[in-house]
Amino acid sequence: MREDRAAILRFASKTRRRHRTVGTVLRASAPLLPRCSPPQRPIFILGSPRSGTTMLFQLLDRSRSLASLGYGSQFIWEMFRPREMTLGRSHAAGPEDISKQERQVVDWLIDRVTGGSQYVDKFPRMVLRAEYLAALYPDARFVSIVRDGRSVVSSLMTGWNTDGKFGQGTTLPVPLDVAGYSGRVWRFILPPGWEAFTSGRTLAEVCAFQWAASNTALRDAYDRLGWERFYEVRYEDLVAAPVDTTAAMLRFLELNDDPDVLAHAAALDRNVTHTAVTAPRPDKWRDENPAGVESILPQIAPVMARLGYALD
Repeated sequence: MREDRAAILRFASKTRRRHRTVGTVLRASAPLLPRCSPPQRPIFILGSPRSGTTMLFQLLDRSRSLASLGYGSQFIWEMFRPREMTLGRSHAAGPEDISKQERQVVDWLIDRVTGGSQYVDKFPRMVLRAEYLAALYPDARFVSIVRDGRSVVSSLMTGWNTDGKFGQGTTLPVPLDVAGYSGRVWRFILPPGWEAFTSGRTLAEVCAFQWAASNTALRDAYDRLGWERFYEVRYEDLVAAPVDTTAAMLRFLELNDDPDVLAHAAALDRNVTHTAVTAPRPDKWRDENPAGVESILPQIAPVMARLGYALD
């Protein structure tokens, strides 16, 4: 089992082309794979890109009680999603998209990764797939993270214009004409309704759309699946009181006082994530992208209010 996990971990770091090739083999081999029980009480981290999902994952992945595929789990979750983006399609997925073949392959892969340990996962697109995950795993629990939309929009804007750090992006079936961005691929998450943001928009508007759509999907999932399934972390609380905030999260997950996780939380201000483009600091948007963020305040105001953030 340990050798299987090591092999999958090595493979997860390979190129998208390799992922597709092996994905094709696994899909065809699904009837021949050993049947494995689904993971028990898996934990999924959900949140808008640039909201602190990586920070949360780095905390929980320190636990010796949990197992993960590191940052390579897109290999698992994209294997059965359409490869080519078409109009009307997005990164969202629902219970109706789950096939028997997918259940068998995904359960087998996670079993190989965990060896019976509890599974933890973070893949940004999953913020649009909470009900899909709940249908796959009815006992799954979710840790969600929310962050002030102004900070996230600014961080997304910087990320869109930072080459080589945030994956290859999504190739769309229509050209992109976004003011403030000269690339040809869509960066970060692609929510339903993206077609209205491919031309005649500013980069700030596109990023505001991504943040608002992610958090709307998240809160809608709370309402449909039940708030008791979710533990919500506020990014600002995690930064201001990392140990107390982490300890409360661990209690919800029944991982009480995990020393490795709490030790990492205690040094959170020194553990800058690999996805940071510039050093973290409060209200960084005010000097990095102030004009762009100011321009989209009316666009994000309803979701800011729903999350309990004040536009002051």
